[in-house]
Amino acid sequence: MDSFRHRHRVEIRFADLDSLGHVNNAMYLTYMETARIRYFHVLKLWEERQSSRIGPIMARAELDYRLALTLDDDAALVLSRCVRLGNKSYQMEQIVTRERDGAVAAVGQIVLVAYDYQQQVSIPLPDAWRAAIRDYEPALAD
Repeated sequence: MDSFRHRHRVEIRFADLDSLGHVNNAMYLTYMETARIRYFHVLKLWEERQSSRIGPIMARAELDYRLALTLDDDAALVLSRCVRLGNKSYQMEQIVTRERDGAVAAVGQIVLVAYDYQQQVSIPLPDAWRAAIRDYEPALAD
C-alpha cells in the first residue's frame, strides 16, 4: 500500500451506520468519492473544475467488501491512485482501511470519464488532467 501517495481520513459518523451498527455499504462509495474529490484538489484540478463546465463523471464502480467498519473504529483511511489513463477516461483504484490498524475494509475500481456538463457528452481527457495525473503518479503507464 506504499504505492498510494494519496491518503484521506474520513471520520465514521453515527449517520453512516445501518441497523446492525455497521457502516452502510453505500457509505464506502461516499468515502471513496470524498477521497477522489480531495485527490482532484491536490492535483490543483478542482479549482479549474469549479470554473468550468468540464469535470469527471463516474462511469463504473466495482467494490469488494472485506470487513465491516463500525462506529468504534472512529475513522477510515481511503487510499487512492490512478492506475490507467485512456482517451476519455481514467481508472482509479481505492482502498478503504480501518485507520487504527490498516485492515482493509473495501477495495474499489472506479472508472471516471471527462465530461462536458453543458453539452452532456464525454470528451477527450484534457491535457491538463493527463499531465497532472502523470506528474502525481510517476509509475502510471497508459
